[in-house]
Amino acid sequence: MKIGERVYQTLRRQLMVNHYEPGAHLREEVVAEQLGVSRTPVRNAFQRLISEGLLSHEKTRGAIVTGWRKSDTEDIFKLRILLEGHAAALAAHQITSEQFADVVAANDQMREAIAGNRSDRIERIARANQSFHEGLLDASGQGYLRMFARTLLHLPMVSGFFIYSREEMDESVRQHQEIIAALQAGNEEWAKAAMTSHLNGALERFRRSR
Repeated sequence: MKIGERVYQTLRRQLMVNHYEPGAHLREEVVAEQLGVSRTPVRNAFQRLISEGLLSHEKTRGAIVTGWRKSDTEDIFKLRILLEGHAAALAAHQITSEQFADVVAANDQMREAIAGNRSDRIERIARANQSFHEGLLDASGQGYLRMFARTLLHLPMVSGFFIYSREEMDESVRQHQEIIAALQAGNEEWAKAAMTSHLNGALERFRRSR
């Protein structure tokens, strides 16, 4: 992987798991020193992240970590409930054995990451969780649904696990397991209900954290 892409991917992952506080000022020279690179790839990464909405640019301060209003985040969760609930129902009808294995593997990876004590534990949990949800979106077979839902899934305010207790993380894995059972049974209504319940729980958890 080229240096520029590596820097971009590293910063993007950090933003996705709320490594930086909303409103934080990211200075090129500081980030470059932390990552052991020159300022040029950091500057280019900042520009890409600004275009994605993960950073904003202020004339006097430079790159700023984007903050989100509570109402925006609630709207995003509600859209995810609609889109991913529908995707789960479609997946229950047509998921392939390979796609099913990928979804199961992602949940297993999430369980292992929760039980571990590595320094990047939260990042690994978030990554495995995204793989689980992306696997279901892929299995829906609907290109536009997948595209729109993935955009929401990748926003940092709904993808981080920094507000989860250990018990809540374990519960999330258990809920994933119920969705897997519904997929295995080919039960569209159960799959939709299980996904809807799962994401409603995430929304309530977000509300309690505010």
